Amino acid sequence: MSHRYSTALSHLVLAGTSIYCLHAYYGGELKLPCASYTIIITNSLLGTWRWGNPDYGDSVENIYNFTTFLQGITSLPFVVAQVWLNQGYPFELAICHAGASLIPFSLYLADKSKEDITDAIIAIGGISLGVTSLLQGNYFGVAASVSYLFNHFVLREGQLDIDLPIIDLYNYGLCFFCYFALRAL
Repeated sequence: MSHRYSTALSHLVLAGTSIYCLHAYYGGELKLPCASYTIIITNSLLGTWRWGNPDYGDSVENIYNFTTFLQGITSLPFVVAQVWLNQGYPFELAICHAGASLIPFSLYLADKSKEDITDAIIAIGGISLGVTSLLQGNYFGVAASVSYLFNHFVLREGQLDIDLPIIDLYNYGLCFFCYFALRAL
């Protein structure tokens, strides 16, 4: 297995950004962004170990892959739910965004295909965050939406043909999402 120190560094920068955001977040009714930031921190620290340790990095590959999956299905929906609550939308409607992340998780547990439903949930959540934030004049919410959607649908899918590892760009893009989400909240 190859080890890239640049990828370990991108995970370390993402962990630092997420720790800053977790510390700076004052909280809302549900504290869902705290869960998002904690999952991102955990994944980033595991990624730093996995990609930066040539001797023992492979030992955490399974848990790293699982936290990468959790990060992908919870980061945006949890932030969207909290933004909706902060903007005064009904609790039930807001919690549906967070609850939607249980669908891919259930499919993961059942060992079924989850990629299409995950993409749909992220697209709906991203558009929902962007539109409601735009209507409220919360441009950091719009920026968080655009950065996450760009990360998920352009960077993660490998739509760019460049010499940099996509995972590094994805991590740096997630840093932007974390910061914009903090400011949107």
